[in-house]
Amino acid sequence: MTQVEATGRRERKKAATRARIIEEATALFRERGYQATTIEDITEAADVAPRTFYSYFDAKVDVALAQFEEWAEHHYEAMASRPAGESPVEMAEGALEELTRLGYVTSHRLRDENGIPYPPIAAAVVLSETEPEVAGRVYQVLVGFQSQMTELFRRRLGYPEGAIEPRIIAASLSATWFVAIYGFGDACASDLDPPSLDELGLTGIRAYRVGLERLWEGRLGG
Repeated sequence: MTQVEATGRRERKKAATRARIIEEATALFRERGYQATTIEDITEAADVAPRTFYSYFDAKVDVALAQFEEWAEHHYEAMASRPAGESPVEMAEGALEELTRLGYVTSHRLRDENGIPYPPIAAAVVLSETEPEVAGRVYQVLVGFQSQMTELFRRRLGYPEGAIEPRIIAASLSATWFVAIYGFGDACASDLDPPSLDELGLTGIRAYRVGLERLWEGRLGG
């Protein structure tokens, strides 16, 4: 085995361990609650030593929001890489394809009480309703994401600095994902075959479409 192959194997093993910790933690948070779940519970479920946990995460809140924070970063990168001239919906659809390729659609192992796959991203946001520690971090991530998206839309659409239109577009797109996440939870509770989280997200974005396109075309108030 070459040095490159050995390094690649180690990195894949580390990524798999990290993913397992996130999945086991998310399952425990949903089963027992965030406060009732300890780091010892997580390490036992993931079959890793405590020192291994701390080599990946500093605290329980970090593992709770790990995938959500990465999703926000990769979502922005995917939106920023879309071709010039696309509409907000086209950008969102293209970004979703990239996020799917990166593995953010769902976890095949994590399932709710009805056996429906439940993404760690969704679980993290739902936790923010009852856990102040989680809510504070979700808010920080959301503010950062919206700021990045605001500047992306401002540059792409040629709005002047300080214009409110790019901020409205960014806030609207962010809000659709929160609506989709909560809608996904509601659907899982009442439907054995609910639409996917991505499908709900696109439904929300399309619902904003008429108003967003007015901003996209520079016709606010017109």
